[in-house]
Amino acid sequence: MLGRAVTEPSSPGLLEGIADPVRLGLVRVLAEGIEATAAELSALCQASGSTIRRHLEALVNSGIVAEAAGASDGITPGRPAARFSLRPEAREGLARLLGVSRSLHSP
Repeated sequence: MLGRAVTEPSSPGLLEGIADPVRLGLVRVLAEGIEATAAELSALCQASGSTIRRHLEALVNSGIVAEAAGASDGITPGRPAARFSLRPEAREGLARLLGVSRSLHSP
């Protein structure tokens, strides 16, 4: 699933994308430069898996978060969980919007 990149801090899509407290929490966690599964983000944001998944879908569709297929470890059966990260193109706009300079920039 490909989202469109939203980088301008005045963009309605960017504001709409992070307006919800759960989405803002997800963006803040991902702004630390991590890549995580929905289950990992659920634990970090203290929200149910279905809530996190719904908000991740909205963030992916708005172009703020990228979704990548998980890699198999060769041992665990089933499809590997998708991994989510903050899109590099969204970092600058989010940093300006949130008034943050360090945590949203790549190390």
